[in-house]
Amino acid sequence: MEIPTPLMAISDPLFDRYRVKVWVKRDDLNHPHIQGNKWHKLKFNLDAAKLQRKTTLITFGGAYSNHIAATAYAAKEAGLKSIGLIRGEELAASPHTWSHTLKQAVDNGMALEFLTRQVYRLRDDPDFLLDLQQRYPDAYLLPEGGSNELAIQGFESLMTEIEQQCPQWDTLFTPVGTGATFAGLVRYALARANRKINGVAVLKQADYLLPSIRKWVGIPPAVAWQMLTDYHAGGYGKITPELQQLKQRFEAQFSIPLDPVYSIKMVAAFYDQLQRGEIPPHSKVILLHTGGLQGNALQQGTDSTTL
Repeated sequence: MEIPTPLMAISDPLFDRYRVKVWVKRDDLNHPHIQGNKWHKLKFNLDAAKLQRKTTLITFGGAYSNHIAATAYAAKEAGLKSIGLIRGEELAASPHTWSHTLKQAVDNGMALEFLTRQVYRLRDDPDFLLDLQQRYPDAYLLPEGGSNELAIQGFESLMTEIEQQCPQWDTLFTPVGTGATFAGLVRYALARANRKINGVAVLKQADYLLPSIRKWVGIPPAVAWQMLTDYHAGGYGKITPELQQLKQRFEAQFSIPLDPVYSIKMVAAFYDQLQRGEIPPHSKVILLHTGGLQGNALQQGTDSTTL
């Protein structure tokens, strides 16, 4: 049984000026090691792996992937082995340069295999995946970011929590990496007039995610939604001095830690949309904190394929 995470009201003269009420859904507190959306994505996949009597989880990610770190810990907690297929063959010979994320994954028992960029591009290719399954018949394969149909279903309980904690919400912001979290929220939100879910893309040129999001959402949803693609700050894992300053101000003001990859860009989008008049007066706004706080230990300079 999942324990609901807090919905914390935050106040600021700016919110009063624009006549909005704002809450932060602290889903970063849902698990000590598999924070936020990663837990929702993994929980039903873990059940499926056990049901299929699989002994190993195999998944894909870059050197700074929150998903890699979460999968390693989840496998360890479930008594499963784990293998991470990591983009960047040059890392194999230089473990001293590995990110905190990779070191953490190894500490939690994950075996790493480093792929060339050319091979990594095949991560969704059916023939490549068939060959991989034949090589590891006892493994359960998870896509990059953990995003599949079972991951989408994992967000029903989170949306139910939000509906119970703030039934009158009308605007919700969430970060978008692969799009599964966004799609799950849209799919399970209840119908109410003038509701909108804003997904804030954290990587450049994120429009390619829209077909997958539409497929995962399924039938016409009960709420309006849009993906905001102008807040990536240069790409996945990139953070500008302005964003860093906003992160520090927000954390000092509200005592809520943010991560540099996902939540800070979502917060920046909210403030910008508010001051541009895109959020109607009297709105009840929820900012979904999807975790990823291990990202605070990351080095800078990741790229747009390290989900």
